[in-house]
Amino acid sequence: MKNVSSSRLNTTGPPSAVTVTAIVVMRLALAVWTGAAILFVITSIAEQKFPAFDPTDRDHLATIRFPFYYAAGIACCTLALAAGVLCRKFSRHLQVALLLTTLASMVFALDYWFVYRPLQELIIPAGRPRAEEFQQLHTWSRNVNALHLLLVLIAAVQSALPVLPGNRHTL
Repeated sequence: MKNVSSSRLNTTGPPSAVTVTAIVVMRLALAVWTGAAILFVITSIAEQKFPAFDPTDRDHLATIRFPFYYAAGIACCTLALAAGVLCRKFSRHLQVALLLTTLASMVFALDYWFVYRPLQELIIPAGRPRAEEFQQLHTWSRNVNALHLLLVLIAAVQSALPVLPGNRHTL
């Protein structure tokens, strides 16, 4: 008996140029975002711990840096989603990667609207004393961003896995 889910996969011939390009774009977008986000976190922690920066400097750095973080994340995730839609029928790994990228993008969007934006308002003007609300939102931000990046990292690994045996195509 034929497996119904395997009939949805394109195993009839070599992948098209569009599919190959979409696979490459998805893999690159997920890998670029994972690396960029990790670098962002490392530099952010270094700036926050650097003794020459006072609280006002730290707030200024955050208001400058975070819009770029979210813009880069939105761009990479959107690119990965679009590419994932184009190549999703090539393998189950890519279908899983697309699902994880979709979940990660939803988490990222919720974080942006319900955590980052209120958090940003609490540090403008720069140097304001930290309210309890700031600490709660900052904790939420760390946890939600960790979940987002974990989903993206797993999606990146899934998208990079070779096609399962039984399918003669390997990318």
